[in-house]
Amino acid sequence: MFRKAIFVVFAGVFLTISAQAGVVPGRWEKVQAEKPGTEMIIALVSGEQIRAVYQEVGADSLLVTVDGSPRTIPKPEVAAITTAQRRSDSLINGALIGAGIGLAIGLMGMRDEDLNAAIVPLAAGVWTGIGLGVDAAVRTKTTLYKAPGVK
Repeated sequence: MFRKAIFVVFAGVFLTISAQAGVVPGRWEKVQAEKPGTEMIIALVSGEQIRAVYQEVGADSLLVTVDGSPRTIPKPEVAAITTAQRRSDSLINGALIGAGIGLAIGLMGMRDEDLNAAIVPLAAGVWTGIGLGVDAAVRTKTTLYKAPGVK
């Protein structure tokens, strides 16, 4: 029973990590969801990188402002788009990972006959807090778009 519980906890942590939403190559939806005025870094297929301010996106082009001048960039010329500002992601994955680790540690602690079942929720709670703290501290640039075939 103990081994099954540990397996379930680690399987849950693995599935939580692997289920994070990523960028679907060739899709503009994440770019469209941005507010006009968002600073972006646009990598072109030619290798050039442009720091621009987002205005709007069409079905086959991107309208941005570069150094105060409007510029339309055709979709086939765009290799990738990332935010210029660092952002933190959703805190739920950090909480779930921390809770899973705490649950595993708590279950392992229950094997000691001197500890009772109260160790499991205590360890899960402490590690949930640790997971939240770590997740809140990590801030990265967010990739909004990748052209098909770009890694």
